[in-house]
Amino acid sequence: MYKVRRAYSRTDIETELIINRALLLQQSTGLKDAHMFLTRKRIKPSVIKRVLAMPGERRDFS
Repeated sequence: MYKVRRAYSRTDIETELIINRALLLQQSTGLKDAHMFLTRKRIKPSVIKRVLAMPGERRDFS
């Protein structure tokens, strides 16, 4: 699997895409849907908490 090489890098490209999709989902339909999506994709609870905790401090996808 390919590694992402950035300061904020994810574990792998697949995880990065899942996280980015969840952030867009959170922005459009809300926290509950984003959390459910990440849970179904088997993302670790600690990662879910960190990613969804402060949406205002995340990267902007507008």
